[in-house]
Amino acid sequence: MPRRKDPSEIVALMKNPASVRNFGLIGHIDHGKTTLSDSLLSEAGLLSPELAGEARALDFLEEEQKRGITMKSANISLYYEKAGEKNEPFVINLVDTPGHLDFSGKVTRALRLVDGVVVVVDAVEEIISQSETVIRQALEERVKPVLFINKVDRLIRELNLTDDKIRKKYTRIINDFNTLIEHFAESPFKQAWKVSPADGTVAFGSALHKWGFTLNMLNKSTLKFKDIRERYEKDTISERKFEDLTVYFPIHEAILEMVVNHLPDPRTAQQYRIEKIWEGNKNSEIARAMKSCDPGSPLVICLSKVQAEKHGLIATGRIFSGTCTEKKEIFLMRENAIETIQKIALFMGQRRQRVKQLPAGNIVAIEGLKNVKSGETIIEPSIMNEMVPFENVKYVTTPVVTVSIEPEYLREIESMKEIIEHLLIEDPNLKFEINEENGEFLLSGMGPLHLEITAKEIEKRGVKVSISEPRPVFKESCKNKSSLIEIHSANGQNFIKLQIERLDDKTVKFLQTTTIESIKPLDHLKSILKMNTGLTEEEIQDFWQCDEDYNILFFKNQKELNPLIKENILTIVEKIHMNGPLAGEKLTQIKIKIMDLILNDIDEERLFTELSALLYDGIKQGLKESEMILIEPIYKTIIQVPPEYIKNTLTILSKYGAKIKAINQEKEYQATIETLLPVRKSIKFVEDIRSSTSGRAFWQNEFHSFMEVPPHEAQEIISDLRFKKGLSW
Repeated sequence: MPRRKDPSEIVALMKNPASVRNFGLIGHIDHGKTTLSDSLLSEAGLLSPELAGEARALDFLEEEQKRGITMKSANISLYYEKAGEKNEPFVINLVDTPGHLDFSGKVTRALRLVDGVVVVVDAVEEIISQSETVIRQALEERVKPVLFINKVDRLIRELNLTDDKIRKKYTRIINDFNTLIEHFAESPFKQAWKVSPADGTVAFGSALHKWGFTLNMLNKSTLKFKDIRERYEKDTISERKFEDLTVYFPIHEAILEMVVNHLPDPRTAQQYRIEKIWEGNKNSEIARAMKSCDPGSPLVICLSKVQAEKHGLIATGRIFSGTCTEKKEIFLMRENAIETIQKIALFMGQRRQRVKQLPAGNIVAIEGLKNVKSGETIIEPSIMNEMVPFENVKYVTTPVVTVSIEPEYLREIESMKEIIEHLLIEDPNLKFEINEENGEFLLSGMGPLHLEITAKEIEKRGVKVSISEPRPVFKESCKNKSSLIEIHSANGQNFIKLQIERLDDKTVKFLQTTTIESIKPLDHLKSILKMNTGLTEEEIQDFWQCDEDYNILFFKNQKELNPLIKENILTIVEKIHMNGPLAGEKLTQIKIKIMDLILNDIDEERLFTELSALLYDGIKQGLKESEMILIEPIYKTIIQVPPEYIKNTLTILSKYGAKIKAINQEKEYQATIETLLPVRKSIKFVEDIRSSTSGRAFWQNEFHSFMEVPPHEAQEIISDLRFKKGLSW
């Protein structure tokens, strides 16, 4: 078993960016990422070689172990010596990422930490929908990919393919991989990042049987591919048969050779990644410090996730500039607060190894911050007036499914709420709210499995809960523009004039990818709105607030408003936002433009009541005039099926009201169907597609948009929602 390195040796290496590699494993569920990570851990001396491939060491959640899938990204620092005259040492910070659809948000967050990825592809299944999704995510973050073709043994012992057919399969996988790079990578990287066995950017092997090789390793070895074939063609398969393969072709050598030779060190990567992932002045001193990965400059850390533990919050981040130390005073940009880092540590899978300092280019665990959340930017207070926070990680999906959740015992309601609050800090793709009308606790997530796992996690933390059948997240919007609505109070002394209108598509798309609350000062925000939205100049000048459902409030002369009146207006508008008139669902994508407000001689006690009457009546009338509609979440569903199942698949899609966007059959063995499918129909669709294609179909759902429910279906859904909520007509 390899000697386990002392943390001080690893920290010493981390001071030289050229000796550091930050990389992740990405790919489709069950293609072998976690099995591969176990083999890498055994080489680092953190896991017995006999258990590698079986221990699933980075899957430290009980539910992950039970299901055999990875749901949270985990980190670990590995020591590796590159074979050669000097045995050059490296520190490799490994991030293992989820492969399941419902956890793809965590994939994106993990990618912010790394500069390169090893994409794990099943040699039999090849590059399927989820593989394409995570490769695209990596390229959008300017993360360089290399390729590992896993489960090569299946081509021999299950499919009985000849060497020529195996070569054709390899060629097809590599060509498909390079096509994705050509399609999704930016211009400077379209050619440079393409992979080739001859270049050493492709490896082949079996993570389960712990062997793998690059072309370079194969050419140097006395063993050839025919020898591998012989070991699998014998009648009896036993693990001991592969022991010599792990000697000739140790899988960690194949993977780590690719990582150190072909994935960039942090200083090299930050030169081009900062341009993409940071929106500040690219010519500033801060930009220079981050691009050069300077440990002597002010501290800048981008946090990808925060976890709640018994003794406090653990924040995981990438140090882009400066040196992170214990007891360091820092500024949280989103929280606008100064705090002190109590402890820092290296991630070592299930445990953390405390250290005193870590320099730029590395991944750090931070303890002792009280108000930190995922997506935060941590900096030294000295640059708080110059630094622009990192843009929010853009998620591939958004919460589109809701369940009602309740504890087994009513006395545990407060405990359940406290646990969920911790989970919301850890997972930005969860949402939790209490329906004020009926007291129902609602938990929203990216899919049924996401919510099921969350319920299990709540139980693991001490409160047994039950959840209802999942239902889609419906919302309400309008189709048209209302007239100018004028509302007078009963005594004629108070008056409001407003208008309701649907937000345009350009503005909605901008808001979906930008956290405008973090854009300061106000003049900077207004100039960004002017460039990126369909708002008029007058609307931009009157812009007041945008909520999480992309409803925008405009108010003329808002600076002249009394602070108490402003506070009351925001409270009332938020209550209206939460309860649409059709079915009590949230309003979305609506402009509320207040043109005039007159309030005469109202004392503080009556202010809220008078304002409520004016706003409720005015907005209600405006919504009615602008024609309210029920809207629902839609998946962009990409289905890959053998050609003989195209007809069956199209029949099922028609049954579920899906809109076919494209049918592509570039590959003779596989057709790709791109469609838009309502989330509410997706669960039963899954059952049908499995049975009608004999389990041969693969599909990937990505949130596409909210769209109007067809009128012939809307009324029944509205009636059902109102009945469940106890709303009268």
